[in-house]
Amino acid sequence: MPINHPSSPFVPPTDAAPDGMPVLEAGAHRDARSGSCVMEYVSVLAGERFTDRPRCTHPAVAALAWQVNDAVSHEARQLLGLRAVDLVGAGRGVEGPVRPVVLAAIARAGLRLDPGSRFFTRLARRVDEAQGKAARRRAEGRDPGDGSGGRVATLLHVGPVNHACAHLLVAARAAGLDTAARDAMLVDLLDDCLGSARSGTVPSPTVVPAG
Repeated sequence: MPINHPSSPFVPPTDAAPDGMPVLEAGAHRDARSGSCVMEYVSVLAGERFTDRPRCTHPAVAALAWQVNDAVSHEARQLLGLRAVDLVGAGRGVEGPVRPVVLAAIARAGLRLDPGSRFFTRLARRVDEAQGKAARRRAEGRDPGDGSGGRVATLLHVGPVNHACAHLLVAARAAGLDTAARDAMLVDLLDDCLGSARSGTVPSPTVVPAG
């Protein structure tokens, strides 16, 4: 199905951010007066200090939100404010490792763009392996190995997510997505990840939903 087909997951979103929400900008900011990205807005909603790394959101989910925030157009970025409430606490209630939830969503998006991609096929395989390992650890009564706390653990989540998103943006350019289609793909990616985090399940990244 063409990516600009009305039923495609890559059609541009038609909803708009309501009045009264902050104007979201790319990058990190010193304080709210100098601007805000979506995760800095989340920190304000959660009552935390102003930061793009609020403790209320799992670092792997936050890393994806940073990438989407900075990659979409200014107009599409304003729609991310509608997801801020869902980002508060996102990933903190998932039973088991959260990074595979995020990477699986990226793999699904990548395989929709390029079903033959070796990178996203390998990523999907690694996600499946990580899920199986975590399930075995839970069955044995051991910690599933999320490692969500601490600076080093946070970097272990952020690096793989940033790397996978970089490949996704390259795939979007190779697929010829225009700005509107790329925006829609990225917003849909964040929604997919948040939906998986809410449900606590990880759809197999090797199964690409029919568009």
